[in-house]
Amino acid sequence: MPLRIELDEPDQLKHCYPGQELRGNVVFQLSKQRKITTASITFRGKIDTEHVESRRGAAGVSHGPRSHSQEVIRLFEYSHTLFKGPFDVPPQTFSWPFAITIPTYVEHRRVGNTSPGFIPDGVSTLPPSIDWSDIAITHDAKGRIKYKLVARVESGGLFKNEDVEVPITILSFATVPPPKPQLLTHQFSHQCWSSRELRGQPHTLRQKFKHITSKDPELKTPCIAFDAWVHFPLQLALHQKTAIAFSIQHLRVTPNDPEAPDLILHSLRLDLKSITSIKVVRNRMGVALNLPDRHCTGRADLASHSITFPPTHVDLNGKDICISSDICLADWWQDKNHSKPVVGDFDTYTVSRRHLMNIKADVRHPPTGHVFHMTTEFRFELLDEYMPAMAQSMEISAVSHGQTTRHEDIDPELPAYHKDVRPPEAVYGREADVPTKS
Repeated sequence: MPLRIELDEPDQLKHCYPGQELRGNVVFQLSKQRKITTASITFRGKIDTEHVESRRGAAGVSHGPRSHSQEVIRLFEYSHTLFKGPFDVPPQTFSWPFAITIPTYVEHRRVGNTSPGFIPDGVSTLPPSIDWSDIAITHDAKGRIKYKLVARVESGGLFKNEDVEVPITILSFATVPPPKPQLLTHQFSHQCWSSRELRGQPHTLRQKFKHITSKDPELKTPCIAFDAWVHFPLQLALHQKTAIAFSIQHLRVTPNDPEAPDLILHSLRLDLKSITSIKVVRNRMGVALNLPDRHCTGRADLASHSITFPPTHVDLNGKDICISSDICLADWWQDKNHSKPVVGDFDTYTVSRRHLMNIKADVRHPPTGHVFHMTTEFRFELLDEYMPAMAQSMEISAVSHGQTTRHEDIDPELPAYHKDVRPPEAVYGREADVPTKS
């Protein structure tokens, strides 16, 4: 590849953070003599939300016209000139160094919308990278926050320019340590199971007839009834460890219910889900309409974890039983081929990310083999990782003004390349190879 971007720290392609510096070189290999006018490196960030109203039939085939809306928010654009000509350059390899600091804050004001965004217009922290889509019968929706480095070498002709793009994944981080996990109570739905199997002895024919014709509580079908709770935090950072506990309160509904049924907690499973919402200003042919924003929300499964523990007899009087004390969200992705970064809760102008925790528990009654399947779901906050070093170096003054700002920095020493100021052998090797000004 004649033009490429090489970062000093290649891992920054996978993830980097606001306030960090991207250092590297733009490498350009020339196989024959060529005219070069300018070479530059640009760092861009944008939020792109899109909503297409679909009219699909039962077979998934689209019918009739579709309403399409798209909103692009340009968070920043920094451009640095690396070389300035024009020069006729002989075959060789250029290596232009660059250093760009990722902004920590951006500023934007939405244009043409009639309803507020997820955050007010103005200054906001730099949001993390995200690529989300939701395809349904009624709509196709997308929400993307993307950052990229773009290197460009211009040769003075429309079809003679060289371009290369490198996506940069940016993650958020917390500036203060996460709070200590606190176990909070989440209730499962009420459980009640009645069965003839719970009777000590089967009814006689006379008792069966009396059971049908009377309301004698002594003849009612016995049942096992209880309320159950799981105890788990409402918020966690990815590498925090926490405990999880379980409790049951037995309830007797009829006099002939078992006084102390044998109940065993058989399994406990946790599922982390994401909720992504987007807003899109309604427009037609690029012109904003005086209508409320398009709004779309979608759920997705992120990770799951089944806790390994021996079958545990539960106390029937509501006593908490600690099932595990080392639950860590980061471990949930270890057994998966998970390439996408984990993004915590955040809000930006037109994209919002939230999370849910879904917990399933199975309680078994060994004498009959009956299993109670229980589920509870609650709002869960996935916290960003605390990075003390990054928090200390974070510059609050690094604000970019969204669509209105295009920063261009030209180093007066870089584009010189004149024979009288550049040692001929330093770059080109021979005096005869010195480029000539066109």
